[in-house]
Amino acid sequence: MRIKKFTASNYVIALEQVKKELGEDALILSTRSIKPPTPQAGRKEATRVEITAAVEYAAPVVTPVVSSEHEIKSLPEKGDAELKSLIFNLLSQTDQARSLGLEPHQFDTYSHLVENGLDEKLASKILQRTLEQNSQQTADYGNEPVMNLMKKVLPCMGEIDLKGYGPKMVAFVGPTGVGKTTTIAKIAAEYALRRGQKVALVSLDTYRLGAIDQLRIYGEIMEVPFEVAGGKEDLRRIVAIHSDKDLILIDTTGRSHQDKDYSRQLKEIFDAVGGVEIHLVLSVTAQEKLFTATYRQFSPIGVDRVLFTKLDEGLSFGSLFNFSVRNRLPISYFTSGQRVPEDLEAARPERVISLIFN
Repeated sequence: MRIKKFTASNYVIALEQVKKELGEDALILSTRSIKPPTPQAGRKEATRVEITAAVEYAAPVVTPVVSSEHEIKSLPEKGDAELKSLIFNLLSQTDQARSLGLEPHQFDTYSHLVENGLDEKLASKILQRTLEQNSQQTADYGNEPVMNLMKKVLPCMGEIDLKGYGPKMVAFVGPTGVGKTTTIAKIAAEYALRRGQKVALVSLDTYRLGAIDQLRIYGEIMEVPFEVAGGKEDLRRIVAIHSDKDLILIDTTGRSHQDKDYSRQLKEIFDAVGGVEIHLVLSVTAQEKLFTATYRQFSPIGVDRVLFTKLDEGLSFGSLFNFSVRNRLPISYFTSGQRVPEDLEAARPERVISLIFN
């Protein structure tokens, strides 16, 4: 058996050295942190790590490749997850926190955030920034400083802000099955029935008769005018007819994120009337990759807000935070059921943070 010790500035680099010199079959015998000697005046020595590894056979000597120092979070994607898993299995909780640039008392919070869907890099950055801003107070106040920082960075615009002159036009786009039509009915009921505003409903969804009938029925119940537009000329005419309204809500066809032509068609229609505010409707039950793909699909239109549906069906909510923060896309509303208009709420950062921490 060949036994050798490897020393580096962090466990990632040390493990890379083990794999390069002893191969994939090497056994990790022990790991430890090496504290620097008493620092000299004006100098701060960094803690180093040591891994003792062994191999059962005479491994060929491989010339080690000099590796630049980097944190776990900046590793290349290939083999990244496997390497992280190996490191975390080997290290104590304290060392895991340090490898992420965190203090030991922050690791439980980090684990909770990641388990609830927050991106690992984003969670690490938030906790590092919390340390910078709060120093030693962070440990004393638990998660409160972390939650406060998350509230500050999460963009929420809340309810639709009416112009005060002429109709405010708001269109809702997104995949099939996310609940666009029901959501529009909820918003219409909020403004028409509860606030006494003049509202009109318009459907561009000429492909699904069921969607047209559904929105028409809602309009009849609320005594709100309903129109169907087959293209830009129709929409221009409808907007002119309802120029006395406070709010015009526009429903669109749900399409696959792979349908790029549809967003270009919508852009032509909306450009014909100008000033249409676009809300991207997403379901919290969908994968975060679908969020991104759908956003890219409709980005040529110019998405202004994001609206999340089916909060009552969601299991983790970190993806809401990830998506909105990464794209700097403010959240307008949440929906959490089928009741009109009760299951509609204006988005607030506190609501998202409470979902993640609870």
